[in-house]
Amino acid sequence: MRSAVLTSLTCFAAAVLGHMQLLHPPPFGAENNPHRTDPADERLQYPYNCCGRTTPFPCGGYLKLLGTAQGQSVASWPAGSVQNWNITGIGNHYGGSCQVGFSVDKGETFQVATSYEGNCPHRTAGGGPEGQNFDFTVPADMPTGDVVFAWTWFNREQEFNMNCAAVTITGASGQPEGEAKGVVDGPAPSQVDQSSTAAATTYSSNGCACTCDKPLSPRALQHHRRAGGVAVSGHKAKRDSVSYDQRPGMMLAEPDSGCTVPHTTAELKYPNPGPDVVHGDGMYPVEMPTPPDKCGY
Repeated sequence: MRSAVLTSLTCFAAAVLGHMQLLHPPPFGAENNPHRTDPADERLQYPYNCCGRTTPFPCGGYLKLLGTAQGQSVASWPAGSVQNWNITGIGNHYGGSCQVGFSVDKGETFQVATSYEGNCPHRTAGGGPEGQNFDFTVPADMPTGDVVFAWTWFNREQEFNMNCAAVTITGASGQPEGEAKGVVDGPAPSQVDQSSTAAATTYSSNGCACTCDKPLSPRALQHHRRAGGVAVSGHKAKRDSVSYDQRPGMMLAEPDSGCTVPHTTAELKYPNPGPDVVHGDGMYPVEMPTPPDKCGY
């Protein structure tokens, strides 16, 4: 199944941009990726198509590293185990909605593991990494072997980011010796200036001040209408057991298909969130993207 797609992202001048990136597991190109030999990518935390560049899609173009030394696995997770992921950056944009999921076919498709509808990133935890930890359950029937883990974020300014990491899924009988939940070898990344707050009007990092003159309009969604989800406020809720190959595709960004996500006063409710959903803190309502016929529901 092909994953959902959503938006063309082009930066202009004068509104806030969210800057967050996946920290754990270390994504391709990141400073803390233990297998990286090329220069670290300083723009992993920038929204797609920020700062005058076109971001390769998906995973920022890093799937080309699969099968190379720099694309080796950075974590081992048993199928069915509870794991965690963590994000950091200089601007959390006071929330939004996130998904995490996997690709078992080298990025041809991405299936949802968990959807976080609202308060993702955690709006009061700043740029992290402290306070920006999120738990999820690895699907119990996931194929074992090396796969791609993906994190995506739609913030309240209709911006999109996506980082990916290579991980190994092991059998559900137990973790390999020496592996521990939430622990990855390799140096921690150096911390950028986190003095910006949700009320700031401009974020800057690594010499690039990124601003936009208007909210960016997401324009495309294609969703496979597979398993839906049920959520209970504040924690993950499972409706029924859903096999991995029947989970819906992740909602991803790509231009020109006419679907728009909520802006400013609401956070995204995923049309097809999958069986594992985490509700936010209720500070903002969650709303479906529109129109339905362009957004796959």
